[in-house]
Amino acid sequence: MTGMSLIAADLGPLFEGLRKTLTSMENPAAALVTNRAEVRLVENQHSEATVRGFTIVQDEPTSVFGGGRGPTPTDFFIAAVGFCENVVFVRQAGLAGLRIDALETVVTGRWDRRGLFEIDGVEASFQEINVETRVTTSEPVEKVVDAARATHRRCPVHVTLQKATKLAFTLVINGQQVAL
Repeated sequence: MTGMSLIAADLGPLFEGLRKTLTSMENPAAALVTNRAEVRLVENQHSEATVRGFTIVQDEPTSVFGGGRGPTPTDFFIAAVGFCENVVFVRQAGLAGLRIDALETVVTGRWDRRGLFEIDGVEASFQEINVETRVTTSEPVEKVVDAARATHRRCPVHVTLQKATKLAFTLVINGQQVAL
């Protein structure tokens, strides 16, 4: 592998310091975090959300009578799975001192639009979500697998969804699928 790792060398010690801080808290309630989004309807199916000062736009595609001005809520939902997996994987890799040359997570989810109108008793929930994490690295495969397993135990989005729907995960290291 050539080039620099996508994970800065100082992240590992920073994450270890955060872990120590969280471990030594006398009041566990101090570790609780609240995420908040303020969402305002702009027009028809187009909304804007403000999250920590960032503005995010959402709209439905024109095929379902939206304006096509942004991703759909389900697009954001699926992207959130990939974002969270990447963030937590980076933390695990940082703690393990892993060099990562490339990290990509592809998330696909399948659901039945008939559920939007409760046609034939169909629910609007995702039936399945598939997550494929692709890693390029010169590190030993087992160290990467350990980081991926820790990611799946520690990713808040993953853990929450795992309680609610079928999740299928695939790990690909240097182009080869590896068992988790």
